[in-house]
Amino acid sequence: MVRRILNAEKKTPESLGKYVYCVIPYLKERESFGNLGFNAEEVYTLDYRDLAPVVSDVAYRDYAVDEQEVEVHRKVVEQVMKEHSVIPVAYGMAFKSKKLLQIAMSAGYQAMQKAEQVVDCKVELGIKVFLPKDQENMSSTTRGEISSNFLQCLKAVSADFKNLKLFSDRLVMNSAFLVDKKSIDNFSDQVGLLKEKYNSLMVQYSGPWPAYNFVDIHILGGKRRGFR
Repeated sequence: MVRRILNAEKKTPESLGKYVYCVIPYLKERESFGNLGFNAEEVYTLDYRDLAPVVSDVAYRDYAVDEQEVEVHRKVVEQVMKEHSVIPVAYGMAFKSKKLLQIAMSAGYQAMQKAEQVVDCKVELGIKVFLPKDQENMSSTTRGEISSNFLQCLKAVSADFKNLKLFSDRLVMNSAFLVDKKSIDNFSDQVGLLKEKYNSLMVQYSGPWPAYNFVDIHILGGKRRGFR
């Protein structure tokens, strides 16, 4: 069952649950990222074999989406990814105890090892391409040519890509790209050239983000009972 954190009276660390923001490679020592977590609690690493879940101590209750808490989760992950390759996990991964977190880490360990190889030294960058309002009736052939040209240019400077849902009639392209951190400038240059070439289109360029679209963010969710 999915759970959430709760403002509650102070407890000893041993009695508090663990909220997981992401997972990083374990560097053989505990690392603290400061008091960035829920209720301004310390965000720090635990160790599990060669991986380290990034956690804070939390009280524990049934989980529900809260915009402020989602923003805390996002900011913590973005801070961690400044220094580390990050395996992102879904918002809401709270566990009653360190032991139950370790059980979940054990169950997802092989999948996380594969995910670590995917995200190593890489980030996600997003590209959306919109038609002007007066060109909404552009033919599917022309739309396809525009999308193919963007993809051809950007695939050359990225490790992988995913086409995402076209949620608007004006949207020609909605894609996520997995890009090596050393190649971000090259990727940005290509985006700039494409903007110049298609100057009548609106191009939204976002990121860098954790690689949410390239790994299973529910990797710690567990389909079996008893993880939380």
